[in-house]
Amino acid sequence: MTETGEAPDGRAAHHGDVRLTRRGRIAVGTLAAGVVAALAAVLVSAAGPFGTDGARRAAPGASRPPRAAPTPPPTTPVVLDWEVHHERRLRAWPAVPTTYATVVHDDGDASYRRRGSRIVEYVVPGDDSNRLRLTTYAHRPRTLAAWGVQEAARLREYWPDAEVRTEPARFRGSPALLLDATYTFSPQTPTKTRRLQLLTTTATGRSYDLYVEMPRVPAAEHVGRAVFRGARDRLRLDGP
Repeated sequence: MTETGEAPDGRAAHHGDVRLTRRGRIAVGTLAAGVVAALAAVLVSAAGPFGTDGARRAAPGASRPPRAAPTPPPTTPVVLDWEVHHERRLRAWPAVPTTYATVVHDDGDASYRRRGSRIVEYVVPGDDSNRLRLTTYAHRPRTLAAWGVQEAARLREYWPDAEVRTEPARFRGSPALLLDATYTFSPQTPTKTRRLQLLTTTATGRSYDLYVEMPRVPAAEHVGRAVFRGARDRLRLDGP
């Protein structure tokens, strides 16, 4: 066959089908290669330097990339150094963060002494926003449930907007009550105060009240809860 597509004897080389000359096949091949190369260039341009379309673009229908989720409340564990205080008049060994100092003691409260009760209170010097107090009572209602009702009523008497929740608990094998209260400490202080409180008795019949007060804002509550849990778990009662 000649390059013109004719047979050597001059007859046409196509009978009922289409055949390309060598030159035609080269031209078609070159055209197909150009189309493939152009298509590949378009895809690469759309994909960007990282090879994925969505990685650098907004979601379909959005005018800008999605914003990051809001920062959650503080969840980092609070690390505290603890110091045990021997409060002889209370017959107790409260554990207190080393940054706290005694600001109230039973010797300075005559009304408590007359009732046979004792108190001790600790705060960070210069910052009384987180307050830790331990009280022992000479007299209290006969049952823990009644004591819890009395304490909730007392809180509402001091702070009429107080919201108080109580739940039964155990402390070193003895029955106990947990109180969780929120109230406005002072009209001059718009931020509410939260109090976590433990009421319990010992085998010898002595009654103890441990609480921590804190501002009801996420960062302060995060620290206050850690102080309450640490003080509760380390508290030793009814010693000589």
